[in-house]
Amino acid sequence: MTGTFVVIVAQLKIDPPPLVGFGFAALALAGITLATLWEKRFGLSHNPVTANLVGCSAGLLGLLPFLTWADIAAVNWTTSFYWAFAYLVIGNSVISVGLLLAMIRAGQVSRVSTLLFLVPPLAAFIAWVALDEPMPLMAWAGLIVSGFGVYLATRHRKSAD
Repeated sequence: MTGTFVVIVAQLKIDPPPLVGFGFAALALAGITLATLWEKRFGLSHNPVTANLVGCSAGLLGLLPFLTWADIAAVNWTTSFYWAFAYLVIGNSVISVGLLLAMIRAGQVSRVSTLLFLVPPLAAFIAWVALDEPMPLMAWAGLIVSGFGVYLATRHRKSAD
């Protein structure tokens, strides 16, 4: 967790993030925690593709009122928007939720939570590679610490014979 925190702090600009962002992050954390527990308890007999579709549909229905309220429904459909949208739909939704469901069904819930600590450091790394975003030295240190922490938490230990 320290490495993830270091990467996030290193990528902050001068202004601190608004408190509403922390509120939404806490809400998202509560949502994914409850959804994971629900899936582990009740969802093992469902088809993962169907479960993914139902989850995405519920998310859409939950967001529609906010889109209407915030008046941000207008989209500028450009080529880069299509690529970003495709990445979010395929990479962040279909593949990642499918892997999450597969790991839950395999009894690897603790590994799922451990791997989530790699998201901010890897997002910063991908932004550095793909978007030429600056990556401060402190962010590199955080990336290494996060990776090492995840390695320690997920490695297979030799049993004592």
